[in-house]
Amino acid sequence: MGRAIRLTDTATWWPSTLWLTTTLELRRDGVRLLVDPGISRWEIDEVVAAAEDPVGHVLVTHADWDHVMALGLLPDAEVVASAGALERISSGEARESAEREAAEYYVEAEGLDGLRVDRPVEPPAEIAIGPWTAVCRPAPGHTEDGMAVWLPQEGLLVVGDHLSELEIPWAYSSVRDLRDTVRMLVGVIEREQPEWVVVGHGHPLTATRALEVADADLDYLDGVLAYAAGGCGPEHPERIELPRRTGGAGDLEAHAANVKLACSEAGVTV
Repeated sequence: MGRAIRLTDTATWWPSTLWLTTTLELRRDGVRLLVDPGISRWEIDEVVAAAEDPVGHVLVTHADWDHVMALGLLPDAEVVASAGALERISSGEARESAEREAAEYYVEAEGLDGLRVDRPVEPPAEIAIGPWTAVCRPAPGHTEDGMAVWLPQEGLLVVGDHLSELEIPWAYSSVRDLRDTVRMLVGVIEREQPEWVVVGHGHPLTATRALEVADADLDYLDGVLAYAAGGCGPEHPERIELPRRTGGAGDLEAHAANVKLACSEAGVTV
């Protein structure tokens, strides 16, 4: 059985074998756009070989290692990402993370000299990516450089590492920003009614299911922020109820990190 799962006539979901990380492939007017392609070389090669149309464009939602591994392997494609993602790549942070994490998970780290962003975007912005219109919105919280993208021609909302059925929300940069991002995504979903909400990890969601996940995520993040605002320290994260997820191997680690970060943001001694 192949990995490819057809979402629409022009959109295909290619899940990675690690964490079900999403590669979204779009085809239109003889050109292809890949969103967050990865992770392993063989997975990237399989997507590229799936059609004769060239991969003309790559869209990156944020510069975490599992979202940028293909950039150096697609030298002829234009890479579009946020200005924050450009900074993470230019500083060497993304490469250092890719080398470290790839070694841990036995992933061949090839082409890292080619990590780049050819066209940085300062969201909010509406841009053209080849034949596609892309409405880009800032989506910080998980990482500072996160970007969510509405693709109206495809009826797809790409949200990066948010709204996953597999894992709880994980804030690396700000719990408050992450809550605000989820609220923003709820507004976009309710207004645009996308055919699919494409998440960074796990099968794309219908608009109805995405709103259900968002509601549980908001309850959880509100709980974390209320706990920290009440002056509680990070020593008892078990007092906060976690949303139910189907994966969850790292949920307790993510939860403890969220509570510690929220306490730090609230000025509680850590």
